[in-house]
Formats: sequence, C-alpha cells, structure tokens
Amino acid sequence: MNYLLRVEHLSKTYFKKNGSSREVLKNISFSLKKGECFVIIGPNGSGKTTLLRILGLLEPPSGGNMYYDGINLRTLPKKELISYRRKFSFVRQKPVVLDTTVYNNIAFGLKVRDFNKKEIDSAVKEIIKLVGLEGMEKKNARSLSGGEMQRVAIAMNFVVSPEIYLLDEVSANLDPQNIVLLNELINTIKQNLDKTIILSTHDKLEAIKFADKIGVLNNGSFTQVGSPSNIFTNPKDEYTARFVGYENIFVGMGKVEPTSGLNKIKINDLTIVASIQKEGEVKACIRPESIVISKNPQKDVSFRNNFKGIIREIRDLGNICHVFVQCYSEQFLVSITNNARKNLNLNVGSQVYISFKATDITIL
Repeated sequence: MNYLLRVEHLSKTYFKKNGSSREVLKNISFSLKKGECFVIIGPNGSGKTTLLRILGLLEPPSGGNMYYDGINLRTLPKKELISYRRKFSFVRQKPVVLDTTVYNNIAFGLKVRDFNKKEIDSAVKEIIKLVGLEGMEKKNARSLSGGEMQRVAIAMNFVVSPEIYLLDEVSANLDPQNIVLLNELINTIKQNLDKTIILSTHDKLEAIKFADKIGVLNNGSFTQVGSPSNIFTNPKDEYTARFVGYENIFVGMGKVEPTSGLNKIKINDLTIVASIQKEGEVKACIRPESIVISKNPQKDVSFRNNFKGIIREIRDLGNICHVFVQCYSEQFLVSITNNARKNLNLNVGSQVYISFKATDITIL
C-alpha cells in the first residue's frame, strides 16, 4: 500500500548540560495515506507538540525513520530537506505572527516561495475572506485579539497550500465563534482529498468530528492507533478507556456461564453480567451515558444489570449532570440531562435504580 507519510520507531530524548536526559517520545510508528486526517489525542505533557514539530521537520528526532512518499527524510542533506519542509505547515497552539500588517504576514510564505505579485495578491485576498479577516488587512497582526491573531497564523500556513497540515491544539484558546470558523476550514481541507491533516487535541469530541485515524498518546508512546470506531468501542488499556469516556472501571474476576455464554464478573459484593467472554482478573468498563437511572426497577429484559443504590453526589455541568450512585460496595458515575434529573426529582440521598446492558460493557 502506498503511504504519503510513514513513521517508524521515532524517538526523542533531550540531554541537559549536567548529563541527565529526558525521553519525550519513544517507539512512535504510524502510516498515513494521502487525504487522511490523523488526530493525536492525549493530555498535556504527553509529547503531542514535540511529535508535531518533528513531523513538520522543525527539529530532528533522536532515532527512527520518517518516509515521505517513500523517501526517507532522515537520510537527506539539509539543503534538500528544506524543499520537503515546505510541503508541511505547522500551526501552533499559541499563534506566532510577524510585527507587520495582516496582509504582509499572510503574504510572507508566498514571497519566499517566489510567487509573483499578482499570484500573491489573489491568494492572500482569497484566504483573508475564508478566515474572516476582511477589513483588517492593514492592521498590525500583533495588535489583534488572540482569536484574530490565531486566524492570521492559520491563514499564513493555509495560504501556501501545503501537502500536510500540522495543527497543534489550535482550538484550545479559541472562543466559540472562532472554533466554528476553524471547523469549517478543516472540513474544507478534508473535502480536498489531496491534502492530509495531522491534528493534536485533548478533546475527544474534536477527534470524533475529524479523524479518519486516531493515535492515543500517553507519556511519549502511542497506547493505541486505529479508526475512531475501534478506539472508542474497543480500547486496549485502562488509560485509553478512560480517555475515550469509560469513566466507570471496576476490577473483578470473570467467569463465563456455559449455558448462557454470559460473563459474570464478581466485583467485591457486586456481580456484573457482560457479553464479552474473558475470564480471570478483568477490568469492566462502562460509559456513564450507557447507564439508565430511574426511581423504579427497569422492566426491560435487555438490561441484564439492575442495581439499587443511593445518590451520593450530583455535579451540575450545564446541560448535563453527573450523578454518583453507591450500589453496595461500588460507586457508579451516571450521565444524564438536567431536564431528566428534574423530571425524576433526583437529589443527594435519593434511592434509585441503575441499569445497563451486558453489551454496554467493555472488558480489559
């Protein structure tokens, strides 16, 4: 299979003057076809920015190889590498702009690529309209608001029409209006099947919106790389499970019933029924939104798991709320809308019933 970008066993270690070292990335491997959107998700400090800088040829890795259209970029001399660097654009989380007008900022990349004046003017005007900066062409870019400055930075990188767009948590500091604009820009790029996007984020909803492929990064390593459906429905470890929304994780002993084929998992004084047949010590993972809460026991037979409990805590999160329910020795986190909470008249201390299906449980 032909890949536009192939990364093999990439690593990065920083060495200090006192002789100590810090390993930031280790054994990073993935492949991307032209036109794909690869989203790297992970918490702050996981190595996302360092990885994007290496992919954008802004700093070298300590080890491993990186192939662009079959060419190993690690073997190229510096002069030849510059021509490949221009195939990548890198938009940082905190915008970096020049101390000059908005127009000159956006035109800069085209000038160094020897575009003529007419081509530059046409391209700059088009991207200015696209990012909503009309009327600001003559303003100094550094005098703008944070969101406007980020739009200038995005325009500077998008106007040169790179082969691969590298976006480092660019929505993290944007207001809702600018996030909508950014989403539109990314979708515009995605519609052009010749362009490839590598985007880092700590927002799993952003990953769902854009990704063709997701890499979960933790402590400098990918814990899992795969399609969004694979990552979100079949996490391979506890870290990935928690990151993609399985906030109820219980350790227990699983034993499959020969007659029904169902897995009965003993968790202290509670037994959960799951459909995945994995025995021995396991981790049972359940999403908060997969749990139904009610004032009376569920009559629907598809709910194999039904427990009586007491509400210990309620956290208001705007449109939704998190309800913590104590059932025997275990506490479950349930996510419901605030309207449902009001309709059910749920309060701390209320006796409730929680229910979930055997198929809603992922087993690690």
